[in-house]
Amino acid sequence: CDSPLTQKGVKQVQITRDRLAGVPIDEAYSSTSERACDTAEILLEGRNIPVRREKRLKAVNFGYVEGSANATRLAIASPGGPRMGTGDRNFGGEDCEDVVRRETEFLQTLLGGEEKTILLAGHGASLNLLLHHIAGESLKERFPEFTFFFNATAVIVAYADGRFEVAQVLHAVSDNGEGKYALLKEHLIGGPR
Repeated sequence: CDSPLTQKGVKQVQITRDRLAGVPIDEAYSSTSERACDTAEILLEGRNIPVRREKRLKAVNFGYVEGSANATRLAIASPGGPRMGTGDRNFGGEDCEDVVRRETEFLQTLLGGEEKTILLAGHGASLNLLLHHIAGESLKERFPEFTFFFNATAVIVAYADGRFEVAQVLHAVSDNGEGKYALLKEHLIGGPR
């Protein structure tokens, strides 16, 4: 399902954009989904940076249970068993290793000798798998309470000497039900080491 950003989602991304105003961005890539492209475009408002669409940043493919409610999908795909995304090959979809492989392969194509800041706009589950794969130890060490992306979360990851290290995790905001937004949490430990 290629759903657009909701009004709430747009507001969350605008707040994240404002919080990233001082972060230099050299390149930007987005999943081909409408909401991820819209997210990248909002995050880059006021900057002269094109957004390149990339299929390898797409959401996790759940096969023929795609589009089902999470509870239904979990009951069908893994009754009493593994969590979402761990065994969806049986249903024509991907498992965690498939997602990590395609996103890591894409990320490797971006890494060169020069230092640069790259924006990736994608989907919580797939980017969460990538982040835990490439910087899991750094993430656990510096941000032990981090478990998953909220919508419009920004994570700044440094790459040096063949290693990825999480420098910042900027969770987005939460709607209190009355249209008032509050910062959930900001994890910030200096900058890249």
